[in-house]
Amino acid sequence: MSHIAIDGSADAGAASESGHGGGSVSATGMWTFLATDAMGFGGLLAAYGVLRARAAAGAWPDPRSRLALAPAAAMTFALLTSSLTMTLAMRAPGTRERRRWLLATLALGVAFLVGAAMEYGHLLGGASMGLASDLFASTFYVITGFHGLHVLAGVVGIGFMLRAKHGAQAIETMGLYWHFVDVAWMPIFSVVYLWPVR
Repeated sequence: MSHIAIDGSADAGAASESGHGGGSVSATGMWTFLATDAMGFGGLLAAYGVLRARAAAGAWPDPRSRLALAPAAAMTFALLTSSLTMTLAMRAPGTRERRRWLLATLALGVAFLVGAAMEYGHLLGGASMGLASDLFASTFYVITGFHGLHVLAGVVGIGFMLRAKHGAQAIETMGLYWHFVDVAWMPIFSVVYLWPVR
């Protein structure tokens, strides 16, 4: 019996050191966070749809008359590509290759944020897209700003991973978050930028 207890303790300690137990907990925690966060994004988009549907005829502008699609499309491409590089980082067999793909993901995330900052600067410099110009402008900044904060948090997290050693499970947990941020952008881009007013 004592030998069994000792062997069992050794196995438990090895599992703890390998990080498998902690990894499953962190992944579960991330999934829980993402589920609640998805409701936040869903609520913002639902509010956007309700405000737009209830707006008086002609009161809601066509997004294409105020927003430049080409820069937004480039930002979207950068974010989608970063999802690919994050997947490659998660599947990389070695530390050096993993860091290389994480660095590429970081660079693409920064590119998205720079594009968003340039877009904000251009829009705020105009007369029709101030923070409180109208409901369209206000909801645009709230929704895209909320998403931008998520991208910034992901960039900071990846930056910390590049500065310190982290196991594959930690990379996978970070990958879950990053893929969520990428997926969350697609309905934002479709609804806020592409949904025409008829």
